Formats: sequence, structure tokens, C-alpha cells
Amino acid sequence: MAKKTKLHRVSNFINFTGVAIEGFNWYAYRSNNKKLLYASMAISTTGAILDFYTALKSPRKFVKLFSTFTLASTLVTTVKRLKSMK
Repeated sequence: MAKKTKLHRVSNFINFTGVAIEGFNWYAYRSNNKKLLYASMAISTTGAILDFYTALKSPRKFVKLFSTFTLASTLVTTVKRLKSMK
């Protein structure tokens, strides 16, 4: 098993934190707390960017492709959510 870099571990932690905030916002506020929504979107976008950056160093093309798709879908979702909130 390959050793994970520190950046990869930070990225995993950020992604987990984003999911935890989304879950808490849904559970406690039924996804109506705007501050938690903004925090969740910022954290998930940051996590997707870090995943993309770490995937660029991977020798596997599938990892790069999947990471690019994930980053694009995260950015599109974030833009749609921002437009719907205004």
C-alpha cells in the first residue's frame, strides 16, 4: 500500500469536515442555516481543489480524470447553490 502524503491526509480531513458540517446542518437545521451552508460550500470546494492538485501527481490517468470530474461537478454545484440562495 502506498504511503499517503501530508497533503493527501489534509485533503481527506477537509473532505470529512465538509461532510460533517453538511450532515449537522441537515440534522439540526434542516439545511436552513446559511452560515453553515456557506462554510460547507467553501470547505467542499477547497477539498475538491486539493484532491485535484494531489491527483495531478498521480501516475494513473483514471485518478486524474476522476479528480477533474469531481472538481468540475463540485464547482458547478456550488455555483448553482449560490444562485439559488440569492
